[in-house]
Amino acid sequence: MADVLLVAGALIFEADWDQIAPHFASDRLARRLTRARRTWQALGAQWSDGAAHLEWLARAFGVSGNPPASAAYSWREASREHGHDCSPRDVWFCEPVHLSLEPERTVLAPIDTPPLSEAESRALFDETADSARYHGAVLRQAAGRWYLFPAEPWELRTTPLQAALGASVEARLPQGKHASHWRRLLNEVQMRWHANRVNRERESHRQQVANGLWLHGGGAWHALDASRFARVHSDDATVLGWRQAAQQEPSERTPRDSLTVWPQLFEPYWRRDWQAWAAAWPQLDSQVESLLRPAGPGASRELELVACGRRGAATFTLGRRELLPWRRRTLRECLLEPTTG
Repeated sequence: MADVLLVAGALIFEADWDQIAPHFASDRLARRLTRARRTWQALGAQWSDGAAHLEWLARAFGVSGNPPASAAYSWREASREHGHDCSPRDVWFCEPVHLSLEPERTVLAPIDTPPLSEAESRALFDETADSARYHGAVLRQAAGRWYLFPAEPWELRTTPLQAALGASVEARLPQGKHASHWRRLLNEVQMRWHANRVNRERESHRQQVANGLWLHGGGAWHALDASRFARVHSDDATVLGWRQAAQQEPSERTPRDSLTVWPQLFEPYWRRDWQAWAAAWPQLDSQVESLLRPAGPGASRELELVACGRRGAATFTLGRRELLPWRRRTLRECLLEPTTG
C-alpha cells in the first residue's frame, strides 16, 4: 500500500527563488526532500497550463477529454445527498468571477475581497438563472457552486478556473461550435449584473464586483475504470466524484493506495505571494509527518509526495527509502520547475 500526497503549486521557477528563500523555515521537510529520490513528469496539456495538478488528477483517475469533464462529477457528488437529478447529461461549471482590466489584458480573479455573502450570491444567482432559462438552459446550485445545464450538449473548449486565475483571459475564453451561445448568455448576464444592487453596493464600498461568469469543465458523467486509489482525502467535489465513478466491487485486486490532495499552497502560488507561500510549508511539514507516522510498533511507512507546478510534477519518495545524507540536492534544486520539456 502506498500513500500519495498531491501538493498543488509546490514548484516554482528560478526567478521566484530569491523572493522565497528568506522566508523558508520548514527545515524538517526540507531535509527530507533534499535526500529523497526525485522523478520528473511533464504535464504539458494546454488546458491545464498554470495548474498542472489538474492534469495529474485527470490522468490518475483515467478521465478522458481535452479538457476532461469535471462539472458532472462534481454535481453528482455535491448534490446526491439532496436528491437532485443526477442523470448523465451535460453539465458545466458556471462560476461568478471578477474581471479586472489591466494594460493590454483582462485578468481573472475569484471574488474574495470580500467573498459574496449568501444573500448577494442568491440575488445574482436568481438573476442569472432567469437569463439562462431565456436562453434554453437551467442554472442550479449545490454546495456553493453554480452548474449550468444546456438543453442540448455544447461543443466547447474551455479552461479550468484554477488554470485561468491571475492570467489573461483573452486566450482562455470558450472556443468552439457553440461559443456564440455562451457569449449571448454571458453578455446578457453582465449587463444585468452591472445594474444589480449587489454590485452597486459593493462598488460604493470599493469591494470587488461580480462582473463575469467562468464556464468550464463541461461534459457528461460516465463510469470510470478502477483507479489505484482505494481512499481519497480531498475537499474537492470533482476529485471525490471521479473517485466515486471509479469504484468497483471489493475483491482481492481492489486497489489499496490512498491519495491526499493538499491545496493550501495553490492560492499564494497563483497570486505570486511568495511570503505567504513559504509560510504555508510548516503546515505541509505537519501533514507529511502525519502520513509517515507508523501504524504500530516496528512498522514503517512510505509516502509519495507529488509536487506540482505550472506544467509538470516532481515526485519525492519519502520514508524508509530516502537517500543517504551525502547524496543530497539543494532545496532550490528540489523545488525548481524546468522551463522546458
